[in-house]
Amino acid sequence: MALRIVPLEAPLGAEVSGVDLSGPLAEEDFARIEQAWLEHLVLLFRDQQLSQAQLADFGRRFGELHRTTGFTYGAKPDGTLPEIELISNQPEDAVPAGAKASDAAIWHTDMSMLEVPASASLLYAIEVPAGEGQTSFANHYRAWETLPAELRDAVRGRRSIHDAAYTAMHEIRSGYQGYTDPSTAPGARHPIVRTHPRTGREALYLGRIGYGYIEGYAPAESTELLNRLWAHITRPEQVWTHSWRDGDLVVWDNRCCSHSRAAFDPTLRRRLMRVTAMGERPFHQAETSPA
Repeated sequence: MALRIVPLEAPLGAEVSGVDLSGPLAEEDFARIEQAWLEHLVLLFRDQQLSQAQLADFGRRFGELHRTTGFTYGAKPDGTLPEIELISNQPEDAVPAGAKASDAAIWHTDMSMLEVPASASLLYAIEVPAGEGQTSFANHYRAWETLPAELRDAVRGRRSIHDAAYTAMHEIRSGYQGYTDPSTAPGARHPIVRTHPRTGREALYLGRIGYGYIEGYAPAESTELLNRLWAHITRPEQVWTHSWRDGDLVVWDNRCCSHSRAAFDPTLRRRLMRVTAMGERPFHQAETSPA
């Protein structure tokens, strides 16, 4: 079956068929996949059967992979590859007692608290409950292009803190403490409007909704401005929601989209695994691009 890429009837996303990612992938096929990823921001591959090693091998086509030590939601079972993060609510995956694994995950961008954050995220569904725990994606190119002039002027040339203390589940990461003043939050400082290094397009770039701080504003002013930005980013006309099936692999570009996950029944099994590829230090075209 030939490789086929069909754009979704949505603000972002395309479905890729005719490819088995468990085996070797021809350079020309990956080139088409990568180009579609850059164009559509999110790619969906159905009916894949992937081991940890196979997921990591495909992830490396997008760049060097992060090692998740220090950024996991708990310990990992023996034998788990260092690049693999387990997204699970099951004790066999070493989910710690008291973890809120079935709660909603707020809008966020993966690994943005790092100085060199993620480009690609690859999330593979091993076992998921039908019709629950859907993941939504927002198009940050479109969000910037449609942002009212008042907000564009308020953030152009600004940088913000991408909080490292909290996860998208509102849990404090190991080794961090909570805070009350967002201007003191730990985490990298990135331009709010970043230039995509491959497409040259501008996109809003924020960490996670409800956290962060825009430099140059009083904390209360920053929070109010961030709330307005997120309200615009997550308008329905800029969002696509994916309903998971076993064997789904979704690949997205963290440089120009964010995502969130709906809550699900905690009595149902939900197990996925993820890898993230390192990108580059974020920059805006008006700035000097890092070497």
